Amino acid sequence: MNSNLFGNPHSESPSSLLSTHTIETARHRTLRFFCADPEYFDLIFVANATAAIKLVADGLRDEDTWCGYHADSHTSLVGLRQLASAGSRCFFSDAEVDEWLSAGAHFPGEGKGKGCSRSRGLFAYPAQSNMNGRRLPLDWPAHLRKSTSGKVYSLLDAAAYVASAQLDLSDYASAPDFTALSFYKIFGFPDLGALIVRKDAGHVLLNRSYFGGGTVDMVIN
Repeated sequence: MNSNLFGNPHSESPSSLLSTHTIETARHRTLRFFCADPEYFDLIFVANATAAIKLVADGLRDEDTWCGYHADSHTSLVGLRQLASAGSRCFFSDAEVDEWLSAGAHFPGEGKGKGCSRSRGLFAYPAQSNMNGRRLPLDWPAHLRKSTSGKVYSLLDAAAYVASAQLDLSDYASAPDFTALSFYKIFGFPDLGALIVRKDAGHVLLNRSYFGGGTVDMVIN
């Protein structure tokens, strides 16, 4: 900031292009830090982990969506149930989640709608409990993907986990569809978060009803 002039990253001026380059560099370095291959993952900078979670919720708001969440979830995840038009379920233990996954991860309203195209589920849980510090299984997204063939997306709240552990997303096939992060919990100031998106699930975010700044390409193309 002391040696460069940074402009609006949505413009084509030299200062704006510098901003765009700086942001893209930070994006790719962050993905590499979490061992996430940019070919399969994208990263969206947001205000905090709660904003990352809400971004996913907004993408599913207009769908006939069911939401499942673990009892150890932060209130930011619990709040997703208010947006689930097809209902929600709280899983009170790991064993309850394992049983659900083993039985096919079915949910109310599954298969509803022509071609089953608008019936979707979202399973959200924390990598580490905010209440007791217990770490939950990181292989649930992989089991979920095998059980539902993409009918239920996975959202991992990794905000507490990455403050003291390395999150490894190198195995694309087993990674969560969405991973919410909080950088200020890793290194303090500034208050910044991110949503790591598995590109196969990125279309969910295109369902948002409202878009503001930063979506120029979508508007003009």
